[in-house]
Amino acid sequence: MKITLLKPVPLSYVAPKDDPSRYLRGQRLSFLLVRAEAVDGTVGFGEVCDSFCCNYPASVAAVIEEALAPLIVGKNLDDVADLVAEVRRITRRRLGDHGLAVQALSGVEIALWDLKGKLVGKPVCELLGGNVGEIPIYASGSFLDEGGPEWHAQFFEPLLQRGVRTLKVRLGADYEPQLQTLRELRTRLGDGVRIIVDGSEFFNLDQAIAIAGKLAELNILFFEEPIAQCEREAIAKLVKRSPLPIAYGEHLYLTHDFADCLEHHRANYLQPDASISGGIAEGLKIAQLAKKHGIRVLPHCAAGPVSLAANLHMAAAIQGIEKFEYSFPLQPAWRAMAGENSFLNDVHDGRIRVPRSAGLGVELRPEVFGDSQGQHLAVVQSSAHGG
Repeated sequence: MKITLLKPVPLSYVAPKDDPSRYLRGQRLSFLLVRAEAVDGTVGFGEVCDSFCCNYPASVAAVIEEALAPLIVGKNLDDVADLVAEVRRITRRRLGDHGLAVQALSGVEIALWDLKGKLVGKPVCELLGGNVGEIPIYASGSFLDEGGPEWHAQFFEPLLQRGVRTLKVRLGADYEPQLQTLRELRTRLGDGVRIIVDGSEFFNLDQAIAIAGKLAELNILFFEEPIAQCEREAIAKLVKRSPLPIAYGEHLYLTHDFADCLEHHRANYLQPDASISGGIAEGLKIAQLAKKHGIRVLPHCAAGPVSLAANLHMAAAIQGIEKFEYSFPLQPAWRAMAGENSFLNDVHDGRIRVPRSAGLGVELRPEVFGDSQGQHLAVVQSSAHGG
């Protein structure tokens, strides 16, 4: 089947002014979808992420429109992996194989898989050798300076009630008082709940080592990205000296970047994201590589509903996924873009269901687009979901 359209679709969402998180309250969040269309009118969607949503959608859109779309439109969608590999081969020397260029290609790859799945009538994970099922999740929360332990416990309560027993909090630069909040939260939640701490690249090596020691005393599951990704030697030293596991991945690109990370012992957990790291199939290669090194994979996910679906299908095709990141503070934006799709909020017993219908299994609301072809910017207001 011939591909007749490949188009970036930038969207934005304005969070309610009474959002529980002051970091989201009233903020405009940017998202970037990718629309692929076949000659018979079938449409597939992908999504780009750059760590949290897509903060530079116009820049990524320019790469898709100028560099990637001309290489894909008019081609037959026989083999997604082969087509994406050819595009990478042609663009690598000029655009590189890191950052924005790979993020853009990730969204395109996802759109092609969604389109392929719809054309053949199968879920994407089945096309990749996986099974539709349920994935265990951890609830990804906010920064510890949002409030005291009671605030965070209340913030996570909807997920705790659904059986989620692993949570993630974020540690900011002014970390000493936040560590005290964490200690009190640890006591409040009890031993039956595990906690992950995200360092958001705020710290230098000495700080990260000191913090890791304090986190180990609190039985924290792992410490995510405490040092900037570019400080590779420092990260290797941290992994060697840390008393608890260190996780990296949302700022790594393609299999070669993850291979370098593993070969130089810069992570105990890997966190690839289909919307960042190169796509769904690339995520499977990364997982296979991690398995050879005895490293566990916990997919990163922090964008819109298409990214969530793509990462769930990726996870469903990876054997032995321990946990999957569920960024529940983005639920209102998900509902605004995709309505009450069952999989978005279908969490029970600490697990989320992988969409079962053809392609990625996510249907977007027509009104979120600026026109019927989804070619113009639209602002998805919080009122779209009753918020």
